[in-house]
Amino acid sequence: MRRIILLGAPGSGKSTQGQKLAEFLGCAWISTGELFRKSEDPQVKEQLKTEKLIDDETTFALLANELSGVRDAIIDGFPRTKRQAEMALSLDVSEVIEIDISDEEVYSRLALRGREQDTPEVIARRLADYRAMRQEVDGVLVAAGVEIKKVDGLGTVDEVFNRVKEVL
Repeated sequence: MRRIILLGAPGSGKSTQGQKLAEFLGCAWISTGELFRKSEDPQVKEQLKTEKLIDDETTFALLANELSGVRDAIIDGFPRTKRQAEMALSLDVSEVIEIDISDEEVYSRLALRGREQDTPEVIARRLADYRAMRQEVDGVLVAAGVEIKKVDGLGTVDEVFNRVKEVL
């Protein structure tokens, strides 16, 4: 069984790299963001309209359901909180990779995405939340003996992908 978690700030390229890696390894790509967007759960749909994270239990239930019967997977966008990191320990995760980019690069990439909600104020708040929560997530994972392999996220998609493959 091979289950790889991809971590990274908003705009770091984790979904792009996750899809490429899933194709390369011949396994499933499971993105919590995609799970939320395709969910028919009225509570999830309502929470998506806000800028708040979906609660930990709902997130884990959607992910665990998607993982049932799936042996090998790339997991994108999970864990985001300390509680989710604790839950992640039960998923038989084999590797954790963080795609690392600077805050300036986050602003640049999200501005290029052109999404209406990607204002400088919203980006700043999302980035601050991400950085604060990542410390807690890292603490849980490292305490459990999980190695987090960092990959430089700057460069072309293929350059970053080659770095991701190198750490596997």
